[in-house]
Amino acid sequence: MITDQLSEMMIRSGRVGTRELEKALAIQESSGRILTDILIEERLASPEDIALTFSELLNIPFLELGEDFHLKRDEYDMIPESVARRYCLIPLMKEEGVAITLVMKNPLDMDAVDTVRSLTSYEIHKAVSTEDRINRIIEKCYREEAYVEAGLQDIVDIGGDEIETFEGDMGDVDQLLIHANDAPVVRYVNLLLMEAVRDGASDIHFEPGENSCSVRLRVDGSLHPVTPPPKSLYPAIVTRIKILAEMDIAERRLPMDGRFKFKFSGRVIDVRVSSMPLVFGEKVVLRILDKQSLLLNLEDIGFEGRCLKRFKEILAMPNGIVLLTGPTGSGKTTTLYSALSLLKSPTKNVQTVEDPVEYLIDGVNQMPIRPKIGLNFAECLRHILRQDPDAVMIGEIRDAETAEIAMRASLTGHIVLSTLHTNDASSSFSRLRDIGIPSYLTAATMRLIIAQRLVKTICPNCKTVYQPDAGELEWVKPVFPDAADWTFYHGTGCSQCRNRGMKGRRAIFEFLEVTPAIRELVHTEADDMTIRKTAVKGGMETLAEYGFKKVREGLTTLNEAINVCLVD
Repeated sequence: MITDQLSEMMIRSGRVGTRELEKALAIQESSGRILTDILIEERLASPEDIALTFSELLNIPFLELGEDFHLKRDEYDMIPESVARRYCLIPLMKEEGVAITLVMKNPLDMDAVDTVRSLTSYEIHKAVSTEDRINRIIEKCYREEAYVEAGLQDIVDIGGDEIETFEGDMGDVDQLLIHANDAPVVRYVNLLLMEAVRDGASDIHFEPGENSCSVRLRVDGSLHPVTPPPKSLYPAIVTRIKILAEMDIAERRLPMDGRFKFKFSGRVIDVRVSSMPLVFGEKVVLRILDKQSLLLNLEDIGFEGRCLKRFKEILAMPNGIVLLTGPTGSGKTTTLYSALSLLKSPTKNVQTVEDPVEYLIDGVNQMPIRPKIGLNFAECLRHILRQDPDAVMIGEIRDAETAEIAMRASLTGHIVLSTLHTNDASSSFSRLRDIGIPSYLTAATMRLIIAQRLVKTICPNCKTVYQPDAGELEWVKPVFPDAADWTFYHGTGCSQCRNRGMKGRRAIFEFLEVTPAIRELVHTEADDMTIRKTAVKGGMETLAEYGFKKVREGLTTLNEAINVCLVD
């Protein structure tokens, strides 16, 4: 029946003539082969013609799968390479933990759909593309993974016989330069960068020891060891990285910074490099800045409900200060960039001062500070205010001068966004007093303070029910007395999460809006606890409440929430 409809639609669309179709049907009757394969092999129709006809007949998307298309690690991990090749399909995550889209050469192949459904237990949606395009993606993703893992191991297994070990004077820069350009060294650095981007790592740590070295990737906030190189290669690897970052390879006594870019799967990855001298050599940390992984949607970050609504309303106000607080690595910068993406407009002049500029955003004027020439946050801010801005983002408030200029800018009709290092939202006011800001100025300008943390989320593929011990429950009961009746989840570990049980992170918040009651307390220099109690009485949800709600929703584990949230 479907074959008849497909034939009729191809004739109606003009993609195949009646005579060509009759020829294909005759071959099918004698050989029993699939009609669409016959049309392509006999050159009676192109693969695009077949795919477009499937798209129209079944009302499913036709995907181009261009040169820059690349599957994410958690997508191609869902099914084995053998299944992808056998049925000529690739999986795309449609709704995490619930549904996937199969891009198929033949969307009528129910055996393929049933096989994938049994492997993933997900709801299946269909899309169609051509065989060549699907196979190119399969080759790029699955072969690239094998290349990275085998390549790293090959380099480690080479040993000293095949590579001339550099044991000369560490001051011999010429020798280091030669070894830094050796094929194994170049290949190791390239492969490790590929693996870091593939795994969604934020940092790579190279650490020298006395007789060995270690390499670790920071994924979802935690460091995980990967295959290290031989210690004999370590100086050359560090030199290779410094060459890429245009750093002085002769200087190994002082900390240095650099930056470089590389291309991976059609996208440009920015890398910031920091080196520091240790006892047994230089430690090097690479910060991976992948713009494609940057979330610029507040809902994706974790904002929801009333907090999301009020945040957007406050950002739309003509003046005032919005502060994000939290430790390093809590996602404050990502939230600021998401806010900037809402603020930017052809009718607005949006300016930033950053140290350094991590991601470039179209439509936003971004300025890096340069302390070596006296261009610090305060100096940059003074010049920006002469540029007629509507909104200003300051990477971090570090001193009284920067804070005071920011506050006076908000008084003169600017919305100002920035970050501050405090443990919770209410302690921001005493922190500003400590650095010398008058309380009346803080009270007059502050509109919103958000304390933020990142919690790891449970891998949806290996998520299962478990019962926490009584000690863990005791942390929750002061906040939610009914916690013993909840259903708790954790991850058992699988290939998709590399047996960690956790995959990805999500932000949780403490949302302190500066109401008239809070403003009065700030003006009279009330202590942090008084301000906090007033905010909670006015409806503020603490980090502990927000985090434990995510436990109740099955998003994260109880242990993760206890470790990350500030529990009163």
